[in-house]
Amino acid sequence: MSRRVSAIDIGSNAIRMMVADISDQAPLLHVEKKFRAPVRLGHDVFMSGSIGPEVMEVAKATFRRFAETNRKLQVQKCRAVATSACREAKNRNDFVNEIRKASGIDIDIIDGTEEGRLIHLAVRKEVDLDSKKTMLIDIGGGSVEVTFSKGSKLLATKSFPMGTVRILENLAKRKMNESHLNIIMGEFLSDLGEHIYKNTDNEPVDFAIGTGGNLECIGQLKVQLLKRTPNTFVTLTELTSIIDKLRSLSIRDRIEHLGLRPDRADVIVPASMLVQTIMRQAETEKLVIPAVGLRDGLIWSMF
Repeated sequence: MSRRVSAIDIGSNAIRMMVADISDQAPLLHVEKKFRAPVRLGHDVFMSGSIGPEVMEVAKATFRRFAETNRKLQVQKCRAVATSACREAKNRNDFVNEIRKASGIDIDIIDGTEEGRLIHLAVRKEVDLDSKKTMLIDIGGGSVEVTFSKGSKLLATKSFPMGTVRILENLAKRKMNESHLNIIMGEFLSDLGEHIYKNTDNEPVDFAIGTGGNLECIGQLKVQLLKRTPNTFVTLTELTSIIDKLRSLSIRDRIEHLGLRPDRADVIVPASMLVQTIMRQAETEKLVIPAVGLRDGLIWSMF
């Protein structure tokens, strides 16, 4: 017997929904549909501290569509969570109430630790973690979650306020551009180093695991820019080559020549450099890209 459920991830760069069937027997997860709405909550929150009225209306319209999709596809249970941008928005309670009124969908605002736990839950269903020490890297628009695990056991997770949209807004506030990203990465390093040192002390990780839309894009760019397969992992050397090639292209070129969406073309370099910085600091050479994330973890959490 299977149940149809849906999961909604309200991130800083986009709102995503997944509809899936879960079978009680195996258990197995079959993805029915995926949806993505480019609603950049982080732009408002990281610049002004609140979600603005225009973005609020777009989010409400998105949730009305998602509610209608749930009805059409006969979804039995829906779980929606909000991460970094909503956590920090001064008007987060208004946002939650407005969405509930518009769509009937309740939103749970989760902290970075719970975000890391749900992503780890998704990853361990997809990647063989037995007797391996791994580091999970989830790159979001508002934050980066770095989680260490041994086997299927989660050891520690930490959320850093260094997401891709936040970095773009930080650069804009300081009248800087993409060429100044090395300065931002330097500022990120001290806090990151402490977390990594504590959790890899004399015991290196076997490999890193990357989640989030930017990581899947990095896997595709490996094939596109380096003419190498598969897209399910990338080495640190390959990642560095991808960054060099991306930085030589303007945002317009990334859209026109690489086919990237506008809201991916501007964040892909900060995302790639965040991953590069974390891998270098943890002294790991390989990053596995399993193409699962927070939505998958939410689905499994409902099982």
